[in-house]
Amino acid sequence: MFENTARTAKGAALGLAAAVALTCGGWAGSPIATAATPDHFLVIAGAASSNIEVLRVEDAGALSTVPGSPFPTGTGALSLTATPDGNTVYVAHTVSGTISGFHLGTDGKLTPVPGAQLDLGAPAVGFVVSPDGSRLFATIGGAVNEVRSYDIAPSGALTPTGAPPTQLPGLSALTMPTLSPDGRFLFTASWINLTVSSYAVQPDASLRPVAGPIFAGLQPTLQSVTPDGRFLYVSNEASDGIAGFAIGPDGQLTPTPGSPYRAGVLPHGPAITADSKRLYIATAMSDSIGGLSIGDNGVLTPLPGSPYPAPAATLPGRVVLDEAAHRVFLIDALTAHGTTQVHSYSIAPNGSLAPTGNPPIDTGLLFSDGPDATLVTQR
Repeated sequence: MFENTARTAKGAALGLAAAVALTCGGWAGSPIATAATPDHFLVIAGAASSNIEVLRVEDAGALSTVPGSPFPTGTGALSLTATPDGNTVYVAHTVSGTISGFHLGTDGKLTPVPGAQLDLGAPAVGFVVSPDGSRLFATIGGAVNEVRSYDIAPSGALTPTGAPPTQLPGLSALTMPTLSPDGRFLFTASWINLTVSSYAVQPDASLRPVAGPIFAGLQPTLQSVTPDGRFLYVSNEASDGIAGFAIGPDGQLTPTPGSPYRAGVLPHGPAITADSKRLYIATAMSDSIGGLSIGDNGVLTPLPGSPYPAPAATLPGRVVLDEAAHRVFLIDALTAHGTTQVHSYSIAPNGSLAPTGNPPIDTGLLFSDGPDATLVTQR
């Protein structure tokens, strides 16, 4: 997944996701909490262990394991998302080519949703739920991906919308999707094509091309849109940077001034604050978390003290924001400990990060990689 031997020891770990997926013909690729409640959970998938860990998040940001967790799921769970109400969690399985839906109880336990266990007949790469929770868009396939859409029933069951699949251009394997906050535009980033594209979402869930494919850097993989809908940021694993794009009223993409921005070696998935002013990103080969301020024109500049060191002997894979508790959770992709651990950092008023001093939480997962973690606040 990475281009030089200097990265081999750690790059091979993250590259396992791509290798497994490409063998099967597919792959996998910012969650923000708005309120702390007793029913507040951090949900994480494990690719190699094919299970899901659910951690309860207390008001002060402390984590505890939900009894019975981790819960079993399909093979190669590399992408995970949840409905906005926090009642349903979906997992995409690259190896088994399935999507599984689970009801998330107020006790944090996961139970399969009837009608939400789909056999796709092809690797499930990534997916995203619409802001109103009514639809799910999934990128599916091997060397070439397509976007399929599904209606989400109140129960969480999935049924095809009837809209024709959208074929993504070129060698589009390893393409991850995301939506604008208003649900009007869908953006895709292709790790192999080195591009990003935008589509206008039509009332019937079909997609109309708007912009792209546009060069997005080397190995663009995980992406996030600012909550105000103005900017799209894509992490570039091979160029150690973040590509920024301004989103026009019609969904057109324009590079922000000075893009791409240095983020650290092997950046892996931006997480953006609710006010659209700050961005945090795990940098696996730098063993750190990058913190960046988002300017009015989309320019990224380092926050005070950035980058923030990760614990020793870890491979930082993903960061998840809990702004209600003023916390950033760092999730290992791999660790010398063996199974994935979650580390917590406090967010200072100026945006800088410092370890909380709380001991790490062991998830029991193996190889947590890609867009495989979300913070769920049940409503």
